[in-house]
Amino acid sequence: MSTLMQSFTVWLFGLDRWKKRLLQIAFDVSITPLAFLLALFMRLETTAYLYKLDTYIGVLIAIIATLSVFAARGMYNNFARHISIETANSIIIGCLVSCTALLSATLLLELQIPRSVPLIYATILCFFSTSARFLIRGLGQSIAKKSQENVAIYGAGAAGIQLMETMRKNPNYRVKFFIDDAPELIGRIIGGVRVFSLDQAKKKLKRLNIETLLLATPGDTNATHRRVFDILSEHPLKVKTVPSISSLIAGRAEITQLRDIKIEDLLGREPVDHNPGLMAKTIAEKTVLVTGAGGSIGSELCRQIIKWKPKKLILLDVSEFAIYTLLEELNQHPAINGIDLIPLIGSVQDRQFIKRIFDRFSTDTIYHAAAYKHVPLMEQNVMQCIANNVFGTLNMAELAIAANVKHFILVSTDKAVNPTNYMGASKRLAEIICQTLQLDNKKTCFAIVRFGNVLGSSGSVVPLFKKQIEDGGPITLTHLDVTRYFMTIPEAAQLVIQAGSISKGGDVFVLDIGEPVKIIDLAKRMAVLSGLQPILNSETKTQKGEVAITVTGLRAGEKLFEELSYGKNLTGTIHPRINTTAETPMKKEKLQVVLTIARNAIRDGDHQRLYQVVAEITDGVADLARSSDAFINELNRQPNKIVPISVKKKEIE
Repeated sequence: MSTLMQSFTVWLFGLDRWKKRLLQIAFDVSITPLAFLLALFMRLETTAYLYKLDTYIGVLIAIIATLSVFAARGMYNNFARHISIETANSIIIGCLVSCTALLSATLLLELQIPRSVPLIYATILCFFSTSARFLIRGLGQSIAKKSQENVAIYGAGAAGIQLMETMRKNPNYRVKFFIDDAPELIGRIIGGVRVFSLDQAKKKLKRLNIETLLLATPGDTNATHRRVFDILSEHPLKVKTVPSISSLIAGRAEITQLRDIKIEDLLGREPVDHNPGLMAKTIAEKTVLVTGAGGSIGSELCRQIIKWKPKKLILLDVSEFAIYTLLEELNQHPAINGIDLIPLIGSVQDRQFIKRIFDRFSTDTIYHAAAYKHVPLMEQNVMQCIANNVFGTLNMAELAIAANVKHFILVSTDKAVNPTNYMGASKRLAEIICQTLQLDNKKTCFAIVRFGNVLGSSGSVVPLFKKQIEDGGPITLTHLDVTRYFMTIPEAAQLVIQAGSISKGGDVFVLDIGEPVKIIDLAKRMAVLSGLQPILNSETKTQKGEVAITVTGLRAGEKLFEELSYGKNLTGTIHPRINTTAETPMKKEKLQVVLTIARNAIRDGDHQRLYQVVAEITDGVADLARSSDAFINELNRQPNKIVPISVKKKEIE
């Protein structure tokens, strides 16, 4: 199709409906007299009739009769793209009625028109009207075919077949083939569409220019979807799924309901049903306080908590905007009736502020999620990191005991195990505080819950990669061998709540968060899901449809892999995804010395002393000491001199 014709067709089909209707009427008003005059010429072989009044009376009758029938048959309700055999029938009927009207007028009005002319006219009009409309439809289909998205459907069962039928009603999609693992289906042709195996489909994707893979497999797990995606991911694919297979099979699903598969769907595990008794134990009819309520984990804890009907839910965060946003959301929650939401703006570092909260509200349960968590930022802001994560936790824990709070759950991290950065070290010290305070305290039951990265949290790698892909790349990762554990935010929050209910006091819980994921594999999957081909360490400029992946080097304090416990000493609990680890608490006297040194170092702005006391008290002494020396050198602008450590180890023994 020429560029001019293509542009005309696009313009034509882009007109408003009323303009298309007027265009069709104008076309019929034009071709009807043309067909009549041509019929007269073919019969009389002269143009003398052009000067007779009878000719124009016949033209007027033909136009009125034709347009009346076409309008009555709904010819002007649809444009030519949608014509069918029914449309052709309407044209034939219109032409026959017009022919009959002309014959009747010729006889009744004694018009000087040969009786054979109406029949010739009807034949010509039928040809013109039908040909023009089918020509326009053909042009429209040609344009539509070029813009159609080629799709493959995984799953050739009832759901897949229904999805194919639904897709066929939409001109924007064209189903090229099915994919299925069932041997009895492979090779079959269903509704004109062949079924291939995964290996066969892998070879067909590029040749047939498949852009989208649709998942129509009821009951399949994320692991199955991950396997299918990994096999087919050499070819960039958008992957979509239907939100409700039952609706699809019942014929109620619409194409617009197709949902993009997210990276969370491929990384997430199959959910385990929560234990209602454990979820309700520390929440139902109780006053619950969540610190860091505006954060990723804190806000999800609040969403989960209100489902179990606390008497009061206190939302504490230092960010006004975060609390405002969360409050607006929770007030719309269907379970909010009867729950008193109390939004508070303030810092866990403000001891007097926290004390006033406990004086005002008789609190039963605390979920302490307030913490600075971004490793590179905290490497550059160690004092604030320790002040918030360590002394903020100390404030909350000591005041909770004084206020007779029954349950205190600390949200911790896998970075607290053998920490090589100050964020991890600060969380390890927070854990030690909770363990040590439990030793001679029977009022408050402390629980520490460790887990890895949560998908989609602020500052995590998934939203970072999404932004980099949207910006055209490159996707940056720090090392080809970096691995991390991932879990979804809702699963993490539910497990934190249930772990708090299991605790007998001072327990360190380690969540089962599945297998570690290589970050390079994550980056590649996200690129392919965006329809792009990932190119690793390319020195040439990427082409259209590609995105570069570059390796920048490990950042200060970053590990290649994370650990969840010291050694292999994990013990199961009544929940299949919650384990405990036996870790010896620190003596209270020793902890007091450590905290005094750290507090004085922060007060005096003594970076040296603070870095060394943190390094000595945690288990990553060597790595932290090296890291602290390097940073002190930078602070003192002495890049070539190692600053001596001022804190003696005997001070904290």
